[in-house]
Amino acid sequence: MTPQSPPHLWGGRSAAGWAALVAGFVVGIPFALAAGVLLLAIGAVAALVGLVGRLVGIVAAWVWFAVQRSRRVPYPFPSPPPVRRRARRVALSGLYLSLLPRTVGGAARLAGWLLSPLALGASAAGIILPRWRARPYVAVFTLPGLLRKVVGLGRRRGLLRDGHDARLLGYDEFLAAAFPALHDFFRWWADPDAQGRYRPPAGLGDTTAARLGLRLGAPPDPLGQPGLAAGAMRRRAVRSLREIFLSQREIDDLCDPDLDDRADVAVIRLVHRVDETGGRRWIVQLPSTKSWHPRAGAAPNDLTADLVIGTERQATITRAAVATMRAAGIAAGEPVLLTGFSLGGMVAAQIALAAAADGFTVTHLVVGGSPLGRFRLPASIHALSLEHVLDIVPRIDGRENVVSRGHAGLLTVKAAPPLTVGFRLGALHQSTAYADTAAVVEARPPDARVASFLAELAPFLGAGQHVDDRAAVRAGDLPPRASVPLYLRSTVEEGITRQSLRQTVRRIAGVIAVDVYQSRSGFATTVIWNADVLAVALGPWLSRRSRSAVYRGLLSLLGRRGAVGVHLRVQAKRTPGITWEATLQRTADGRWRETIDITVDDRAEPGEVARLFPGDTQPVVLLHPPDAFGSVVGVALPR
Repeated sequence: MTPQSPPHLWGGRSAAGWAALVAGFVVGIPFALAAGVLLLAIGAVAALVGLVGRLVGIVAAWVWFAVQRSRRVPYPFPSPPPVRRRARRVALSGLYLSLLPRTVGGAARLAGWLLSPLALGASAAGIILPRWRARPYVAVFTLPGLLRKVVGLGRRRGLLRDGHDARLLGYDEFLAAAFPALHDFFRWWADPDAQGRYRPPAGLGDTTAARLGLRLGAPPDPLGQPGLAAGAMRRRAVRSLREIFLSQREIDDLCDPDLDDRADVAVIRLVHRVDETGGRRWIVQLPSTKSWHPRAGAAPNDLTADLVIGTERQATITRAAVATMRAAGIAAGEPVLLTGFSLGGMVAAQIALAAAADGFTVTHLVVGGSPLGRFRLPASIHALSLEHVLDIVPRIDGRENVVSRGHAGLLTVKAAPPLTVGFRLGALHQSTAYADTAAVVEARPPDARVASFLAELAPFLGAGQHVDDRAAVRAGDLPPRASVPLYLRSTVEEGITRQSLRQTVRRIAGVIAVDVYQSRSGFATTVIWNADVLAVALGPWLSRRSRSAVYRGLLSLLGRRGAVGVHLRVQAKRTPGITWEATLQRTADGRWRETIDITVDDRAEPGEVARLFPGDTQPVVLLHPPDAFGSVVGVALPR
């Protein structure tokens, strides 16, 4: 290959070259020395700051350890003497987890006063600049007033707009229009006489391609479409306080049918039961926040709804829920139980406040993880609120719930669920975690008033229920919004790990469809991944040896993600009406705790249930040694 520069004979450095070299040394050496000294100083300061931070951490760890030892029951987990790095990390984690909710609550209490000068300044500027003109102008010294100012300013910029009417339809009707492939599969799955293998209709093409004017055939692998398993497991009954919160988790999943992390619809679940006297009782379940995007989207259960309700005004989701109750035919005098988790609890409280004026007889309210401190419920409504002491969401309104002295009013039960070392704080604000707390409250009511309240719920939770899911979307053809404004796709979570998990479970004989998603929640502690599985038969999942092989394969894939557990929810085509659930979690002492739950509804045949579960269908808890499923890295154990 010919060189880019032709060969030439070196004749020595010219005078100009020597001058440039000398100038480079004269200027470069002092500059390099100065840069080196500066970097050395920065390094020394960083080392000093790091040393100070480490000393402060050591002192804080010992102080927190002393505080923990003075308590009867250390929480969130017992801290060993912080003489080693791992033990100090455990102590500092406990300190952080305990301080954060209190800090959030305190900041919310002061927010109105601390930020009111900024709001007043914006109001004053709005006299001259219309873009800053948003009410309230002066009354911003309370948190609701401040939120009204924020929402008003946001609306002027196209954000937080909630003035849309809601369009109501049945959930199956919504699926048939928006997700025909999912709807067709669900019909096949629910039909006991359908053929053994699902085949999509030839005319069922790609809806996205159809919108673009393309003519394509049916998807080559319809069972690989996300949302099949999660959407097929819709329950047909709500029979306990724990199942109320499991049902809440289910309707939240249904808000995103294709599991693409975008909220497509708000699902409102109506459960009615005809009692022995012929009277009807109703359970109305409201969804939680599914999108944190500041722009209002198709689903009305989003950040906009949170902030609008914080201003003490009705949101679109509240109006949609009231309209859904009317459309369902709930008559005056028929007892209604409202339930909700997080945002759903706030919506339920708004409905309860206006129930009498709207012509409904709301008698009971059950919420979990909801800030209710600013709601003054009527004395005729008996309410139960569950709160986790490390959950920051019930504290964001800066008010504690009103304490009821009698049997009526609002009863607030605060709980400290068990946690594993290395868990995520977000695990405490999950409907599944509240489901576990609800189970404990049911088994051992902490007070006679709580026991009396649970007895009052019994007529709502009896046999003979009918479940009806309704869909609500904002009018105006608004697009679905992402769960967060900036969707950060992780290669490990979304690509390698998730697909590997799905393929691992699909290798098991008889598996039809699998939905795998990171839940960041847990039944009792933290589960990194959930897997909803549809299978031909339940047999392989009931064998302890088969389950151990499944756990070993899944946990080996999750090792590098710091896994502390997995959760599997399985239904089989041959045994309709039976849902088998298993949760495997690593406890603080390193052992594995396996919890198995069996749910049976009205579709199940008693003979088939007796054959599969000769004993009974009560929950089973098994403990396995630390090495039962191989080594899983990333879990810090106390020493």
